[in-house]
Amino acid sequence: MLLKIRKSSAIYFITNDTPKGRLINLSSHLYLNLHQITELSHYTLKTSLDKQSLDGKKLTLTPETKVLHVTLAPTFASWEETKDKKSRRIHERRFYTLHFLPEALQEYLAIRQALNGQILNDD
Repeated sequence: MLLKIRKSSAIYFITNDTPKGRLINLSSHLYLNLHQITELSHYTLKTSLDKQSLDGKKLTLTPETKVLHVTLAPTFASWEETKDKKSRRIHERRFYTLHFLPEALQEYLAIRQALNGQILNDD
């Protein structure tokens, strides 16, 4: 089963490959395989956080920005070694950290509801 995160100018994310201190705007839909998720956490920022977009523009994440951190199973990121790189991310744990600005609250709540529906002992 796939989880669809709709493109939005109010949603930013980072992955293992994102340069430090940078955020990527979600400019196309993102699909995550729910069967590959091994860890999940969520929280709300309490203070402002300054970052940069990939093109170098300053971004300020305001308080009340919702954050969703997803770690995927190591087999998701496995691939063969190549001649030019001897050790290329074999069994690396991939992650996505999504930042939902306050104006993307409805999308965040829909995703949380879908994720909570997959948790067996949700109490």
